Amino acid sequence: MRSSRPKRNESALVCAARQGDRQALQKLLETHWRWLKGLLYSILGNPDDVDEALQSVCVLLLDKIGTLKDPESFKPWLAAVARNLALTRRQRRSRKPLALDELSAIRETADPQQNVVEEITRQETHQQILQAIELLPEKYREVFVMKYMQDMSYAEIGEILNLPLTTVQMRLVRARRMIQNRLTGKPVDKVPRT
Repeated sequence: MRSSRPKRNESALVCAARQGDRQALQKLLETHWRWLKGLLYSILGNPDDVDEALQSVCVLLLDKIGTLKDPESFKPWLAAVARNLALTRRQRRSRKPLALDELSAIRETADPQQNVVEEITRQETHQQILQAIELLPEKYREVFVMKYMQDMSYAEIGEILNLPLTTVQMRLVRARRMIQNRLTGKPVDKVPRT
């Protein structure tokens, strides 16, 4: 059985942060930084946007920590704050097409001994996978990024997103199937609902 001590420590940090303790707030951010970054990436999909959003979350946290009523629910509350901020940012930004001038960039950075064709193929495959992830519906993309890009456990994902463990598992199965179908040319909408 897991100890509730880390939860009590976090609650104490939240209470201190609500009273204006900047060190407590910094410790909370350090503790949750990794999954927070993953959550923002799952919504925004661009590392530059994620960095800006993380800064905005920090500012929002400074302003809004006092509105958190239950210190025990800090993690889901922080997830909701970050998700809302990221969704707002995504709606405001205009989608920029991906740069397709990768061939010249590969030639400039490639080792002369390395096979350029293999590198281009690897880059194209990588780009297809990222595009397939980006095209996932948001609820599937969130859990996929948190699990496979941030290496979080099902329990951690469920706690952050306030979802039952079985829902997290089902969304991951469905996300993997949608990605596989997209990469193999099968209809994505034919994935059985789980």
